[in-house]
Amino acid sequence: MLDLDFNLLNEFCGKTDDELAVTAKTNKQAASTLVFRYSKLIFVKAGIYASSDIDTDDLKQEGLMGLLKAIASFDIDKGVKFSTFAEVCITNQMKTFLAKSRKNPFPCESLDNIPTDSISEEKTPESIYINKEFFSELWHAVNNILSETERKVFSLYIQGMSYREIASKCGISEKTTDNAIQRAKNKIRAYIGKY
Repeated sequence: MLDLDFNLLNEFCGKTDDELAVTAKTNKQAASTLVFRYSKLIFVKAGIYASSDIDTDDLKQEGLMGLLKAIASFDIDKGVKFSTFAEVCITNQMKTFLAKSRKNPFPCESLDNIPTDSISEEKTPESIYINKEFFSELWHAVNNILSETERKVFSLYIQGMSYREIASKCGISEKTTDNAIQRAKNKIRAYIGKY
């Protein structure tokens, strides 16, 4: 069963993405609301870049990681809207994954090339429900399926820290860091595979 406070979710629905991104650093409900809002973008981009069903599932996972990184590293004082920042992070995460898996690099996007109104707001009640269900369960699962070490290492990873920085902060080797991140990704990928 999901541990979501729907009163808080309703309260957060009236907030802008920028306000939520600031609050989400310390409030899981605010982060869940952002995940709900950006789930359509992740699904659409995964469909655009994927060449098979396997790629689609992997890209959805990578897109979610890109969104979580965007939430963790968003700085409202930089003068960039969260929607723009999140879209760039999601896209770059997917393109980096594809470049590594296919050895066929895609150029990553720059914030300068993304229009600020590039995220479509058109949503149907059915798509909102489906996306909310999927990402709320995924968000909850990430917190529950990872071991304490995996959760700590993965949290630092999505904040943009390098393997070396994570290893130093956690007092473990870079190889152990890499193993924990790979296990976390595999667990998330296996969870996504159920859909």
